[in-house]
Amino acid sequence: MLNNYTGLNTPCQVTEDDKVSTVKELVSERLNIPANQQRLLYKGKALADEHSLSDYSIGPDAKLNLVVRPVGERTSATGQASSSGSSSPQGGVWQTLSTVLAKHFSPADAAKVHEQLIKDYERSVRQLSLDDIERLAGRLLHPDSEGMDTSYMD
Repeated sequence: MLNNYTGLNTPCQVTEDDKVSTVKELVSERLNIPANQQRLLYKGKALADEHSLSDYSIGPDAKLNLVVRPVGERTSATGQASSSGSSSPQGGVWQTLSTVLAKHFSPADAAKVHEQLIKDYERSVRQLSLDDIERLAGRLLHPDSEGMDTSYMD
């Protein structure tokens, strides 16, 4: 069952061995949404086209969520959406990290490590003070300035 962007459910017959890209093609046929504009989520986690449903332990009665990228967004080679007016390196980093982890761990273990790294990163960012952010921005914007406190970057 697919919960699409309109909030409606769309039943799809697939097997656990089918790849995510196959599901996207079925969605494309049924809902007339190009596969490259689709993002499928299971329990809040984005699904990679090259993985099978069984890699994510998606069973027969599971529900996937469909997010449709706006027409103004394009998909990069890593599969991350980026808007034509701005770039989001953070998404690319997480996608690259996910790809590396997938080469070295089982899908379940890679997902756990990936999730923990994101949590640790977000916790670290929340702990930054405005002074820390100001110093970091100053250092990044003016790397040639001398006498700047760089102790926070160690």
